[in-house]
Amino acid sequence: MRLDAGMRLALAALLLTTVAAHAQLVAPRGAPAADTPSVDKPGVEKPGADRPVMAPTREVSVLYRVTSSGNPPAEVRITTLPNGAAMRIDMPDRSYMLVNQADKRMAMVVPDEQTILDLPWSGGLQDQFTINARMKFNRRGIDTVTATRCTVWEVALDRTRGVMCITDDGVLLRSLSQDEAGQRSLIDALSVSYTPAPPKEFVPPPGFEHLVPTPNGPGSAQ
Repeated sequence: MRLDAGMRLALAALLLTTVAAHAQLVAPRGAPAADTPSVDKPGVEKPGADRPVMAPTREVSVLYRVTSSGNPPAEVRITTLPNGAAMRIDMPDRSYMLVNQADKRMAMVVPDEQTILDLPWSGGLQDQFTINARMKFNRRGIDTVTATRCTVWEVALDRTRGVMCITDDGVLLRSLSQDEAGQRSLIDALSVSYTPAPPKEFVPPPGFEHLVPTPNGPGSAQ
């Protein structure tokens, strides 16, 4: 599948929004709200009956099928370091997106063009990785996806509704959501691997041309 720059970013945004929605339920920054469970150390929340465990507790790589309103299905792989410190999203056309929470950096790497689109860190995206007091969620039961047991959670934020199935160690296996405009998206895990990836997989390759976003195109040389 050949993707243009806009399609790559749109697909990455959909995935980031979904994964962030999972993280914002369970990975607060700073002091927890008064109604959250007690914590062993600042910023790390215990799982409980009313919320899932925080985003993956160990490195994991998940192959997903992504379906959204008006778009053909696509398969992407998301590899996440423990506690969501860094993430790599591999697209169908060999391009991939790197998200580094610690360094507050995002980049789209296109090996076929030997380019790296350096993206500004989005404050909105960063905020999605915190607990949102307006979000409501309820445990709905147990399911199995790719032969892996997960807990089903019903999620609501403003006029957006969704259902997520999350493992005990924080891996998102399924997400179904619908926004206020009626746009639906479905993300289903096809396979899960806990084999660690080489560290270089989370670092932009050397020697590629670095581009920056521009209003009229995907980017210009730095």
